[in-house]
Amino acid sequence: MFTLNHFIWLGIVLVIIVSLLIIQKVRKISFDKVITFMFIMSITSELIKIFSNMIETSAGGTVLNPADLPFHLCSIQLFFIFALKFLIKTNENKKKLLGLMAPTMLLGGLIALFIPTVGVKFTNLQVHQFFVFHACIIAFSIYVLKERLVNYNWKTFGRNTGYLGLLTLIATWINSILSVTNPNVNFFYLCKPPMENLPVLNLNHGWAVYFITIVVIAFICMFIFHFIVITLYNRNKQN
Repeated sequence: MFTLNHFIWLGIVLVIIVSLLIIQKVRKISFDKVITFMFIMSITSELIKIFSNMIETSAGGTVLNPADLPFHLCSIQLFFIFALKFLIKTNENKKKLLGLMAPTMLLGGLIALFIPTVGVKFTNLQVHQFFVFHACIIAFSIYVLKERLVNYNWKTFGRNTGYLGLLTLIATWINSILSVTNPNVNFFYLCKPPMENLPVLNLNHGWAVYFITIVVIAFICMFIFHFIVITLYNRNKQN
């Protein structure tokens, strides 16, 4: 964390984000093509992660490590992207889903970049997958905001906060179910901090305080995101 390799990766991520946004703007790439790119990128990323984390079972078979299933805040975006590409047809429902994806992609992606749980070694393929994937979802979030694909207001904030609370509950259930086979399962980092020796996010005062802290931080981040976006949108409308 914050080693030379980490700073190099952050620089690479910045180049990827800026490049994707410039390409989209210059070539005027349509929303459908952007979603197609995100879908292909997400599937490729998930396949790399799968083949990097296969483990042998006690019965002699090989399975994906339960801790690496796509149930973190960033990795569940794969399901949202799939829904946008193939399932959701009405613009209203697309906007509702995009309204949730933009803040969770941006905030979740930024947090992941500054707390790289897979490490920062250039010789590890999953590290490449990790940083490129999060660069892409951050770029997509900025694209959604830049193109104003969602009309953000305080009703959107309430809805998104409710959705995030529901996802947290589901992640708690998944953690509980999968912990029987793998005690390291920690989706949404609800069981324990993502890394040891983190300031604030630690178990120094017990799990209850840690859980309340992570919920409060999530709420504050969502509030700040919506406050800034709503303020900027309203200011541009007046101009």
